Amino acid sequence: MFRTTLSSVTNLLIAVGVGIGLVMVVKPDTFQKVFSEVATQAAAPQEKQKSRPNNPGIVALSADRGGHFQVSALINGTYVNLMADTGASLVALSYEEAKRLGLKPESLPFNGTSMTANGAARIAFTVLDTVTVGPITLRNVKAAVAEPGALSTNLLGMSFIGRLSRFELKGDQLVLHR
Repeated sequence: MFRTTLSSVTNLLIAVGVGIGLVMVVKPDTFQKVFSEVATQAAAPQEKQKSRPNNPGIVALSADRGGHFQVSALINGTYVNLMADTGASLVALSYEEAKRLGLKPESLPFNGTSMTANGAARIAFTVLDTVTVGPITLRNVKAAVAEPGALSTNLLGMSFIGRLSRFELKGDQLVLHR
């Protein structure tokens, strides 16, 4: 029975793979749309980020094992994974993430410099229409885009956090107050 089930599962996986391959070749636009929707859902907020229903405008971020506060934010309508960083002056995005968000980094002037974990990097300045973390939405948020390959982790910096009424560290949680 196990071999029959394994054989059936294998055949099913092969059929699904062939079907996906056909969609990719015959209808690449459809494949791209579906793949984009799946990727957006996969990047949606995880359980480490909790809104407080009885306190609208407050979100608590739980520290990961390394003590960092990971956050899934909605930037200009698209989910982006970031690390909250009160030492970063601006929201900082990798070149690749900026491209995914449609910010057209190839047309931005990289005339600034920033220190990253990998050393000095050239950056371009931009303004994000909206940044949403849990129930908190801010408009016109200043941001930096790092040159290609210079930034491996997107940062939720003080251009967002500093505009809040307050933020506080409570044990292993970073609590943001609108």
